Amino acid sequence: MRITWKNAWQPGPVIVAVGMDHGLAHGFIDAAQELRAGDVLDDGACRVQVESRIRLCREDGLCLAAWSGQASGTVMAGERDCALSRSGFSLAWITLSDKGSRGERADASGPCIRDTVAETMELSLARGVIIPDEPLMLKAALADCCLNHGFDLVFTTGGTGVGPRDITPEATLPLLDKRLPGFERAMTLASLAKTPHAVISRAVAGTMGKSLVVNLPGSPKAVRENLAAILPALRHTVEKLQGDPRDCGQ
Repeated sequence: MRITWKNAWQPGPVIVAVGMDHGLAHGFIDAAQELRAGDVLDDGACRVQVESRIRLCREDGLCLAAWSGQASGTVMAGERDCALSRSGFSLAWITLSDKGSRGERADASGPCIRDTVAETMELSLARGVIIPDEPLMLKAALADCCLNHGFDLVFTTGGTGVGPRDITPEATLPLLDKRLPGFERAMTLASLAKTPHAVISRAVAGTMGKSLVVNLPGSPKAVRENLAAILPALRHTVEKLQGDPRDCGQ
């Protein structure tokens, strides 16, 4: 892979176009190789961790793929070889809360997901969003996280019960390529050990593209209890999903 920086640039936010130059980009790579959130581009002097896949409009009306990210080191003008690497897993969470989306309630469950997973897995990138309990918004957010940005782990929190605004499982299930009922059973059993109300949960889990998707409850306490049941399997699941050829018994 080759990367071209148009000008010297201070470390910080950058935009890297894919395939060709663009006026809004600081540089571009010549390869159409698929990038995923959390990947690192390294030209020997500068390292860029890509975070968000974006579209840059061209004068002919077409869109050019690009990534925004954070640069460290020295950005030097010119073309040079660039290595693609990855350290750890990328994680996104989607918090469903009508009050939270209006700024009336702080998101405690999303950061709880990040911190709990980080105790057992190295995370290269973790970020979240709060949306109201609207199925179309959730479907769009899931598709964006999984198919556009390519996060390894995508968790939802909230909306798994039977309330009038609990729509998370219904919105998630049609988008899954493969359902993982073992994850669902493990979370239910772990929750039942704490409260009989766990039978109400309708959370689903599965794969979407190369991403693992899991519905979690809305409270931080329940998030930790559910994650404890599936944490030992997260790494192996993502690795197999993304093509790890090793035998499962190894």
